[in-house]
Parts: sequence; structure tokens; C-alpha cells
Amino acid sequence: MPQNNEYWKNRYLQLEEAAHRNSLELVNVLENQYYKAQQEIEAKIAVWYQRFADNNNIFLVETRKFLNSEELKELKWNVKEYIKYGKENAISEVWMKQLENASAKYHITRLEALELQLQQEIEKLYGNQLDQIDKEMKEVYLSRYYHTAYEVQKGFKIAWDVAVVNDKQLTTIISKPWAVDGKNFSERIWGSKSKLLNEIHTELTQSIMLGRTPDKTISNIAKRMNVSKTQAGRLVMTEQAYFSSVAQKDSFNELDVEKYEIVATLDSHTSDICRTLDGKVYEMKDYVAGSTAPPYHVWCRTTTVPYFDDNYGKRIARKADGKTYYIDADMNYNEWYDKYIAD
Repeated sequence: MPQNNEYWKNRYLQLEEAAHRNSLELVNVLENQYYKAQQEIEAKIAVWYQRFADNNNIFLVETRKFLNSEELKELKWNVKEYIKYGKENAISEVWMKQLENASAKYHITRLEALELQLQQEIEKLYGNQLDQIDKEMKEVYLSRYYHTAYEVQKGFKIAWDVAVVNDKQLTTIISKPWAVDGKNFSERIWGSKSKLLNEIHTELTQSIMLGRTPDKTISNIAKRMNVSKTQAGRLVMTEQAYFSSVAQKDSFNELDVEKYEIVATLDSHTSDICRTLDGKVYEMKDYVAGSTAPPYHVWCRTTTVPYFDDNYGKRIARKADGKTYYIDADMNYNEWYDKYIAD
């Protein structure tokens, strides 16, 4: 065997660290989007109180009054802008229908107007979130699948044909639920959106009934959004770990790897389960991401590496059936991809 076990551990830990860093960048992007959405929501609540409240106090009966003609005209102009945005970006069809219905109404209460404006910000936030996470997970899978093949072939200094993942296969892989609740990440995102919207609407009504100040209302809603933001970050990192693991499994199978080894990132943050499983070797037939292979928990950084026996080189030679190519030790991933995958 051309490389020892430490070589494979180092290479695949580097792949996991790179994927982890890339997904952390997305988490930072999402956090910034939450911050901007929160600012918009705070501004809209402040303007609403300024317009309709008396010394920052407003009674529920006042919020149920209909907008006057000028207020309704202003709101409908906003709704038209919302619809235009929805047609140009990723916005829920259900919400688009609600906007169209609102644009046709002649009577809208003050509270309904505020709720509509706040929901638009949440719909924008989650529409962007779904698109970005979907794109990220597809990139995670493809990158790990092909990088895994590259590392093995470079390690053995021999290249052979590897199955290419097409768009339809990729969409099927990414859409498949894997957690015990039977939901995929798209369903989790929409569930989180519905929960946050309900909490915001409930908070608004309760704040009015209890006579809370706008500052207190804004503070309570900000807390709800911070919880949602944290959940979004956890979702990104857990899904990244899962699809990295699935991609590695699929690539190992394509490469005729028969065993895999668990390799944990060992530091002060390593969980007990990952520390215990580190170094364990299993048959590929037993590989189940999220169970017998990473991720083992939220924010899991553990990965898997191929575990080779002495006959692996002979097996791949037979598998290639003469269609083998020697790889230059200096060939980088992009060169390998262009030569053996892109063509």
C-alpha cells in the first residue's frame, strides 16, 4: 500500500475542516440576514406605534380599526412592491397568494397591516435561507464525493473511471429525509418559519393587550428571532456533516472500499461519543450516516477514512479492466477533475 493510515487520516480531516469552514461562512451570512430582518421589523413596529399609539400605549380596540383611505393606499403600494419582489426572488407561493388577496381588499385593520409587513420580512428571510442552504448542501455533497475519489486515486497514484453525479441524482440525494422525524432540511426551514411567524403574531397581540411599550415588544420579538437564528446555524452545520458523510459513503462504494475508520477531531471540544468511537473500524455494508457513521450530534466534526487491506490495489486494477492512468504526484484536484471527471 503506497500510503500509511496516518496519511489518509490527515487528508480526510483536512477535507472535513474545509467543509466545516465553508459552512461556517454560510452561518455568518445567515446571521447577517437575521440581523437585517430584525432591524426592518423593529423599524416597522416603531413607525406603527408612532402612528397609532398615544404615549406608546394602544388598546386592542384601536388596532382593530380599519385603515383610512390614505393609509390603505400606502399599504397597497407596499404590497405591490412585495409581490414584485416575490416574482423576482424565492418567495412562498402561499404567501404570494396572500399578498394578492390583500391587494384586492378594501378593509384592512391596523394590526393586520403591521402583521402583513412583518411577515414579508420573515418570508424574504426564509426564502433566501432555503435557496442558500440548498445550494450549499449540493456543493458539499459534490465536493466531498469527488475529493474523496481524488484523494484515494492520488494516494495510489492510479486513476480510473468514477461515476459522475448528475443533477437529478443530486436533487434526490439532497431531498431525502434522514432524521428520525422524517423531515428534510427544506421542511425544517418552513416549519421554523411558521413557528417564528406564530410567535411574532402572538407577541404583538399580547403586548397590546398587556400595554407593553414598543421597546419591550421589540425586545421580546428580538429574542424569538435569536432563537430562530441559532436553530438555522445548527441546521446548516448538521446538514453539512450529514451530506459530507453520505457523499463519502457513496464515493467509497464507487471506489470499492470495503471498510472505513472513524476519525474524530480531538481537542477540548470533542464529544464523549466521538472520542470513544475514534479509531473504530467498520464494514462498508454497515455504513449509515447519522448512526454508524457521522454525524453523531449537532456540530459534529468527526469524519471517516477508507481502511485499506493489502489486496485493495489488486482489486482496483481488476475493476479498471485496463482503463487505468498513472497520476502525477503533483496533480492538484482541479487538474484531476478537469481530466477525469469534466471530460
